[in-house]
Amino acid sequence: MFAVETEKLTKRYGKTYALKNLDFTIDDNEIMVLLGPNGSGKTTLLLILATVLKATSGSAKVMGINVSTQSTQVRKILGIAFQEARGFWRHKPADILRFHAKVCGVPKSERETRIENILKDLELWKSRNKLFMHLSGGQAKRQEVAKLFVQRPKFAIFDEPTSQVDLRGKRQIWEKILKLREEGSTIIVATNEVREAEYLADRVTVLNSGDQVVCDTVRSLKDSIAGGDVVELELDAANITGLIETLGQIEGTVKITDSGSNKLKAHVSMAESWVPRMTELCYESKARILSVRITEPSLDDVFLHFAGRTLSEGQ
Repeated sequence: MFAVETEKLTKRYGKTYALKNLDFTIDDNEIMVLLGPNGSGKTTLLLILATVLKATSGSAKVMGINVSTQSTQVRKILGIAFQEARGFWRHKPADILRFHAKVCGVPKSERETRIENILKDLELWKSRNKLFMHLSGGQAKRQEVAKLFVQRPKFAIFDEPTSQVDLRGKRQIWEKILKLREEGSTIIVATNEVREAEYLADRVTVLNSGDQVVCDTVRSLKDSIAGGDVVELELDAANITGLIETLGQIEGTVKITDSGSNKLKAHVSMAESWVPRMTELCYESKARILSVRITEPSLDDVFLHFAGRTLSEGQ
């Protein structure tokens, strides 16, 4: 049984599709990252799984429980950190977390310790008694994700968990999400931040206009782009033209260009296999390697490859 499973899940607003016949699964104790620009269907999928929205057609299950017909049971095992931080304007962070912990059944004996630790870890301790309306955007976002770290749900949903948060804060939240997975939670994260996806994902699902474009590990997605790795070489070689022909025979070579001044740029698949073979051939050809620089495709490149546009388009 999958932790999450959808079959032909569809959400339509009039003639506009937010999701189209989505078949989607998450394994138990996995971090699945939904990657796509605004309007790709990420938040719609999360809200259906969280029983906030109802699908137009199709089905969705969380831990084998139907989100449409057994919504109360689903809510008992999930927690969601919304894209926009939620809190009554006159409430204080510590009080918000106490209320959330109580409602979600965190044992009374553990509540205060969990809340204090999370507030300190996310650098909110000094602001614990501020009014919610006086928090900065980044502080409010940390407050929103803190709810799940106190709750520790079986199924955790994060929608853009680090938007408006500075780099130091992003790292803190990412480490907490990884720890949550280690403690036994299944996690889904929606983001359009490439760095966030690469840091967190066991697998990535790429969504585009409500359709699932591809789903795989980050490594496999990058390796699927033919010639996506770029290897830049600086050589001391007597016969560059002959060497280009020799290197061009290596499996995985897509294109090699001469950049002048004994510098080559090779577009290859799976540079981790290509570079050792290149090194052997250069040695055999008595060509001395002065420098090697390898650049692999980003997840933005992956999205462009599969969806035909960049992640920034449509935002």
